[in-house]
Amino acid sequence: SFVHKGVHFIVLMSVNEKDFWTDRKMTPMERMLTVAQLDNPIQSRFEVGEEGREWLRRDLAKVSKDTPIIIFSHSPLYKYYRPWNFWTEDAEAIHEMLFPFKSVTVIHGHTHQLLTHRIQNIHFHGMLSTAWPWPYAPEGLPRLTVPMERPDPFDEADGTGWGTVDVHRDGYVDKHYNLWSRNPITVAKAYLESWGKEAIPPAPEFPPY
Repeated sequence: SFVHKGVHFIVLMSVNEKDFWTDRKMTPMERMLTVAQLDNPIQSRFEVGEEGREWLRRDLAKVSKDTPIIIFSHSPLYKYYRPWNFWTEDAEAIHEMLFPFKSVTVIHGHTHQLLTHRIQNIHFHGMLSTAWPWPYAPEGLPRLTVPMERPDPFDEADGTGWGTVDVHRDGYVDKHYNLWSRNPITVAKAYLESWGKEAIPPAPEFPPY
């Protein structure tokens, strides 16, 4: 963690897994291929874990409750869709540590898609992949997510890109999605603050299945 211009930044390891590889005598390549599959049942769910939660608890104890917090994690720090491991098993325990703070923003990867979520004072933004998109899960999509256009399977760059955030004084952000082959999309702080009533992002012409 570090402080920059009054914001407390945290980089949190959220993809700890229970050992599924030792007894199976998996090679590193076999282990990687298991984790790379969306729906492989032998993989355990991601978690911050006891050691990570204790580290976070100690770190937050040094921070005043009115200090804005921005967290970067790999997996979404909430429970989106368990069969694909779009999930953090101990997410609720992390939320309880963050609820006392005035503003918290979580920027996460793993899902390779535009995702927007809010739980009380915590705003969540998913990130795009620069390499390949994942489909949206068949259920569990956060209510505030206005999904991006359905990627064209015949265009390997479609549905991918990069992004930036503009950090406001209170620590909440405007999240900018810059897709390689489509118009950029902005999910504004005002959209989440209003619970989806203001600054609504554009609806997709071709929504996901």
